[in-house]
Amino acid sequence: MSRASRREEEREKRKEERRKMASSPGTISLPRQPLLTRPLPVLLLLALLATAIYSNTFSASFQFDDTPNIVENPKIKHLSNFLDLSGSRYVGFLSFAVNYYFGGLNVFGYHLVNLLIHITNGFLVYCLVLLLFRASSSNSPLSTFNSQSSNAPWVALATALLFIAHPLQTQAVTYIVQRFASLAALFYLLTVVCYLKWRLHPSLSGPARGLAPTPVFWYIGALLSTLLAMKTKENSFTLPLMILMIEAVFFRPFTRKPWMA
Repeated sequence: MSRASRREEEREKRKEERRKMASSPGTISLPRQPLLTRPLPVLLLLALLATAIYSNTFSASFQFDDTPNIVENPKIKHLSNFLDLSGSRYVGFLSFAVNYYFGGLNVFGYHLVNLLIHITNGFLVYCLVLLLFRASSSNSPLSTFNSQSSNAPWVALATALLFIAHPLQTQAVTYIVQRFASLAALFYLLTVVCYLKWRLHPSLSGPARGLAPTPVFWYIGALLSTLLAMKTKENSFTLPLMILMIEAVFFRPFTRKPWMA
Protein backbone atom coordinates (compact mmCIF):
# COMPACT_ATOMS: atom_id res chain seq x y z
CA MET A 1 0.00 0.00 0.00
CA SER A 2 1.38 3.42 -0.95
CA ARG A 3 1.96 6.19 1.57
CA ALA A 4 -0.82 8.30 0.04
CA SER A 5 -3.26 5.40 0.36
CA ARG A 6 -2.35 4.90 4.01
CA ARG A 7 -2.87 8.60 4.74
CA GLU A 8 -6.26 8.50 3.03
CA GLU A 9 -7.24 5.42 5.03
CA GLU A 10 -6.20 7.11 8.29
CA ARG A 11 -8.30 10.19 7.41
CA GLU A 12 -11.32 7.99 6.76
CA LYS A 13 -10.85 6.23 10.10
CA ARG A 14 -10.72 9.57 11.91
CA LYS A 15 -13.88 10.76 10.16
CA GLU A 16 -15.63 7.53 11.16
CA GLU A 17 -14.52 7.96 14.78
CA ARG A 18 -15.90 11.51 14.83
CA ARG A 19 -19.22 10.30 13.43
CA LYS A 20 -19.43 7.58 16.08
CA MET A 21 -18.72 10.06 18.88
CA ALA A 22 -21.36 12.45 17.55
CA SER A 23 -24.00 9.72 17.42
CA SER A 24 -23.07 7.88 20.63
CA PRO A 25 -25.55 8.01 23.56
CA GLY A 26 -22.95 9.48 25.87
CA THR A 27 -22.39 12.53 23.69
CA ILE A 28 -23.15 15.77 25.51
CA SER A 29 -26.13 17.57 24.02
CA LEU A 30 -26.32 21.25 24.86
CA PRO A 31 -29.67 23.03 25.07
CA ARG A 32 -30.41 25.72 22.52
CA GLN A 33 -29.01 29.01 23.75
CA PRO A 34 -31.66 31.71 24.40
CA LEU A 35 -31.64 34.57 21.90
CA LEU A 36 -30.78 37.21 24.50
CA THR A 37 -27.62 35.36 25.53
CA ARG A 38 -26.20 34.77 22.05
CA PRO A 39 -23.04 36.71 21.11
CA LEU A 40 -24.50 39.28 18.68
CA PRO A 41 -27.52 40.26 20.81
CA VAL A 42 -25.23 40.42 23.85
CA LEU A 43 -22.83 42.75 22.02
CA LEU A 44 -25.70 45.02 20.93
CA LEU A 45 -27.15 45.07 24.46
CA LEU A 46 -23.78 45.96 25.98
CA ALA A 47 -23.24 48.70 23.39
CA LEU A 48 -26.68 50.21 24.06
CA LEU A 49 -26.19 50.14 27.81
CA ALA A 50 -22.69 51.65 27.66
CA THR A 51 -23.81 54.37 25.24
CA ALA A 52 -26.79 55.25 27.45
CA ILE A 53 -24.56 55.51 30.52
CA TYR A 54 -21.75 57.54 28.94
CA SER A 55 -23.62 59.54 26.29
CA ASN A 56 -23.25 62.74 28.33
CA THR A 57 -19.45 62.50 28.49
CA PHE A 58 -18.52 63.01 24.82
CA SER A 59 -17.89 66.73 25.34
CA ALA A 60 -15.99 66.40 28.64
CA SER A 61 -12.77 68.40 28.43
CA PHE A 62 -9.19 67.26 28.99
CA GLN A 63 -8.35 66.98 32.69
CA PHE A 64 -5.26 66.59 34.89
CA ASP A 65 -2.78 64.16 33.25
CA ASP A 66 -4.52 64.56 29.88
CA THR A 67 -2.57 67.79 29.44
CA PRO A 68 1.03 66.49 29.58
CA ASN A 69 0.21 63.14 27.95
CA ILE A 70 -2.03 64.37 25.12
CA VAL A 71 -2.52 68.14 24.78
CA GLU A 72 1.12 69.14 25.30
CA ASN A 73 2.74 65.91 24.16
CA PRO A 74 4.69 66.56 20.91
CA LYS A 75 5.17 62.85 20.25
CA ILE A 76 1.51 62.15 19.42
CA LYS A 77 1.38 65.03 16.91
CA HIS A 78 3.14 63.00 14.21
CA LEU A 79 2.66 59.29 13.49
CA SER A 80 6.22 59.12 12.18
CA ASN A 81 7.38 59.41 15.82
CA PHE A 82 6.11 55.87 16.37
CA LEU A 83 8.50 54.18 13.97
CA ASP A 84 10.58 53.64 17.10
CA LEU A 85 8.84 50.79 18.94
CA SER A 86 10.46 51.49 22.30
CA GLY A 87 8.55 52.66 25.35
CA SER A 88 6.54 50.71 27.91
CA ARG A 89 3.26 52.40 26.88
CA TYR A 90 3.86 52.48 23.15
CA VAL A 91 0.43 51.11 22.11
CA GLY A 92 -1.50 53.53 24.31
CA PHE A 93 0.34 56.58 23.02
CA LEU A 94 -0.03 55.30 19.45
CA SER A 95 -3.81 55.21 19.94
CA PHE A 96 -3.73 58.85 21.06
CA ALA A 97 -1.62 59.71 18.00
CA VAL A 98 -4.22 58.11 15.71
CA ASN A 99 -6.93 60.12 17.48
CA TYR A 100 -4.92 63.31 16.97
CA TYR A 101 -4.29 62.47 13.31
CA PHE A 102 -8.00 62.22 12.54
CA GLY A 103 -9.45 64.82 14.91
CA GLY A 104 -6.75 66.96 16.45
CA LEU A 105 -7.69 67.89 20.00
CA ASN A 106 -11.44 67.44 19.49
CA VAL A 107 -12.38 65.50 22.63
CA PHE A 108 -15.28 63.66 20.96
CA GLY A 109 -13.00 61.25 19.11
CA TYR A 110 -11.01 60.42 22.23
CA HIS A 111 -14.16 59.71 24.24
CA LEU A 112 -15.64 57.64 21.41
CA VAL A 113 -12.57 55.38 21.27
CA ASN A 114 -12.62 55.01 25.06
CA LEU A 115 -16.27 53.96 24.91
CA LEU A 116 -15.63 51.44 22.12
CA ILE A 117 -12.79 49.93 24.17
CA HIS A 118 -15.13 49.65 27.18
CA ILE A 119 -17.82 47.91 25.11
CA THR A 120 -15.24 45.50 23.71
CA ASN A 121 -14.03 44.74 27.22
CA GLY A 122 -17.58 43.98 28.33
CA PHE A 123 -18.01 41.53 25.46
CA LEU A 124 -14.67 39.88 26.24
CA VAL A 125 -15.82 39.45 29.84
CA TYR A 126 -18.92 37.67 28.50
CA CYS A 127 -16.73 35.37 26.37
CA LEU A 128 -14.34 34.75 29.25
CA VAL A 129 -17.10 33.63 31.63
CA LEU A 130 -18.50 31.21 29.03
CA LEU A 131 -15.05 29.74 28.40
CA LEU A 132 -14.35 29.36 32.13
CA PHE A 133 -17.63 27.45 32.48
CA ARG A 134 -16.48 25.16 29.68
CA ALA A 135 -13.06 24.73 31.26
CA SER A 136 -14.60 23.93 34.63
CA SER A 137 -17.13 21.48 33.25
CA SER A 138 -14.58 19.65 31.09
CA ASN A 139 -13.32 17.98 34.27
CA SER A 140 -16.79 17.43 35.76
CA PRO A 141 -19.35 14.62 35.49
CA LEU A 142 -21.93 14.81 32.72
CA SER A 143 -24.72 15.89 35.06
CA THR A 144 -22.63 18.73 36.42
CA PHE A 145 -21.77 19.88 32.90
CA ASN A 146 -25.42 20.00 31.84
CA SER A 147 -26.51 21.95 34.91
CA GLN A 148 -23.69 24.44 34.45
CA SER A 149 -24.16 24.87 30.70
CA SER A 150 -27.81 25.88 31.08
CA ASN A 151 -26.88 28.68 33.47
CA ALA A 152 -23.59 29.72 31.87
CA PRO A 153 -25.02 32.13 29.22
CA TRP A 154 -27.11 33.96 31.83
CA VAL A 155 -24.22 34.19 34.29
CA ALA A 156 -21.95 35.46 31.50
CA LEU A 157 -24.54 38.05 30.44
CA ALA A 158 -25.11 39.27 34.00
CA THR A 159 -21.36 39.52 34.59
CA ALA A 160 -20.81 41.51 31.38
CA LEU A 161 -23.71 43.87 32.18
CA LEU A 162 -22.31 44.44 35.67
CA PHE A 163 -18.88 45.14 34.20
CA ILE A 164 -20.31 47.68 31.73
CA ALA A 165 -22.52 49.48 34.26
CA HIS A 166 -20.35 49.42 37.38
CA PRO A 167 -19.41 52.94 38.60
CA LEU A 168 -15.84 51.76 39.14
CA GLN A 169 -15.37 51.88 35.35
CA THR A 170 -16.24 55.58 35.12
CA GLN A 171 -12.67 56.85 35.44
CA ALA A 172 -11.30 54.45 32.82
CA VAL A 173 -13.97 55.54 30.32
CA THR A 174 -14.40 59.28 30.91
CA TYR A 175 -10.88 60.27 31.99
CA ILE A 176 -9.23 60.17 28.58
CA VAL A 177 -5.67 59.36 29.59
CA GLN A 178 -6.92 56.36 31.59
CA ARG A 179 -7.25 54.63 28.23
CA PHE A 180 -3.96 53.07 29.25
CA ALA A 181 -5.88 51.02 31.84
CA SER A 182 -8.87 50.10 29.69
CA LEU A 183 -6.76 49.28 26.61
CA ALA A 184 -4.41 47.12 28.68
CA ALA A 185 -7.49 45.38 30.08
CA LEU A 186 -8.71 44.73 26.52
CA PHE A 187 -5.48 42.97 25.52
CA TYR A 188 -5.33 41.20 28.90
CA LEU A 189 -8.83 39.77 28.47
CA LEU A 190 -8.18 38.97 24.81
CA THR A 191 -5.06 37.01 25.76
CA VAL A 192 -6.93 34.85 28.25
CA VAL A 193 -9.87 34.32 25.84
CA CYS A 194 -7.54 33.28 22.99
CA TYR A 195 -5.60 30.98 25.31
CA LEU A 196 -8.79 29.28 26.54
CA LYS A 197 -10.07 28.92 22.96
CA TRP A 198 -6.81 27.13 22.14
CA ARG A 199 -6.74 25.11 25.37
CA LEU A 200 -10.34 23.90 25.06
CA HIS A 201 -10.02 22.76 21.46
CA PRO A 202 -10.89 19.04 20.99
CA SER A 203 -7.37 18.36 19.72
CA LEU A 204 -6.00 19.16 23.19
CA SER A 205 -8.77 17.93 25.48
CA GLY A 206 -12.01 16.01 25.45
CA PRO A 207 -13.12 12.87 23.60
CA ALA A 208 -11.82 14.09 20.23
CA ARG A 209 -8.30 14.60 21.52
CA GLY A 210 -5.77 14.02 18.77
CA LEU A 211 -8.41 13.73 16.02
CA ALA A 212 -8.39 17.36 14.90
CA PRO A 213 -5.55 19.74 13.99
CA THR A 214 -4.43 22.02 16.80
CA PRO A 215 -5.74 25.59 16.25
CA VAL A 216 -2.34 27.28 16.39
CA PHE A 217 -3.79 30.67 15.43
CA TRP A 218 -5.50 30.98 18.85
CA TYR A 219 -2.17 30.37 20.58
CA ILE A 220 -0.42 32.87 18.30
CA GLY A 221 -3.23 35.36 18.98
CA ALA A 222 -2.68 34.94 22.72
CA LEU A 223 1.05 35.60 22.33
CA LEU A 224 0.54 38.70 20.18
CA SER A 225 -2.12 40.05 22.52
CA THR A 226 0.23 39.51 25.46
CA LEU A 227 2.91 41.60 23.75
CA LEU A 228 0.39 44.37 22.99
CA ALA A 229 -0.81 44.35 26.60
CA MET A 230 2.73 44.62 27.92
CA LYS A 231 3.39 47.53 25.55
CA THR A 232 0.26 49.30 26.81
CA LYS A 233 0.62 49.27 30.60
CA GLU A 234 3.05 47.69 33.01
CA ASN A 235 0.51 45.74 35.09
CA SER A 236 0.06 43.40 32.10
CA PHE A 237 3.28 41.63 33.04
CA THR A 238 1.19 39.51 35.42
CA LEU A 239 -0.36 37.73 32.39
CA PRO A 240 1.96 34.65 32.41
CA LEU A 241 1.15 34.12 36.08
CA MET A 242 -2.57 34.42 35.33
CA ILE A 243 -2.32 31.76 32.62
CA LEU A 244 -0.54 29.42 35.04
CA MET A 245 -3.25 30.02 37.65
CA ILE A 246 -5.96 29.18 35.09
CA GLU A 247 -4.11 25.98 34.22
CA ALA A 248 -3.79 25.02 37.88
CA VAL A 249 -7.41 25.77 38.79
CA PHE A 250 -9.31 24.63 35.70
CA PHE A 251 -7.12 22.03 33.97
CA ARG A 252 -5.04 20.62 36.85
CA PRO A 253 -1.91 19.59 34.92
CA PHE A 254 -0.24 17.31 37.47
CA THR A 255 2.45 16.07 35.11
CA ARG A 256 5.46 17.90 33.71
CA LYS A 257 4.46 17.79 30.03
CA PRO A 258 1.25 19.92 30.32
CA TRP A 259 3.05 22.43 32.55
CA MET A 260 5.84 22.82 30.01
CA ALA A 261 3.29 23.41 27.24
